[in-house]
Amino acid sequence: MNKTFVFLLFVIVVSVLAQDRPSRLHRERVRSQSFGSTTEAPEEHHEEHHEEEEVKKSTDKVMGSMDTLSALARVQRDQAETFRLWASQFEVFKNNVMKFMEQTTDVLQKQDKKIKTLQRVVRKIASDIDE
Repeated sequence: MNKTFVFLLFVIVVSVLAQDRPSRLHRERVRSQSFGSTTEAPEEHHEEHHEEEEVKKSTDKVMGSMDTLSALARVQRDQAETFRLWASQFEVFKNNVMKFMEQTTDVLQKQDKKIKTLQRVVRKIASDIDE
């Protein structure tokens, strides 16, 4: 019985994780496509952009370049979004596990009642046969 319960719990965990993957892959694809489309530019414009970055980097020596700070802020926002997503998925998973455990407990109690009833019937039949 315990092996069955552990196996069912494992199957639920795997299915939840499998449902999580497509959304994460989709998000990464969308992010890489939007990042790729904004950075692609003709060579001349691309060189001018580097000159602007160098100017920005040199103007803010204490804190680092503004591009670096904005990239760091973007990474932190992405991490916060990821953690919120994980938290919500964990809550859903926890609720599903709790429901499953309640259902399993109910089924086990019903099966236990059936087994006890059948044992009584078998004992009665055995006592009737002995008489």
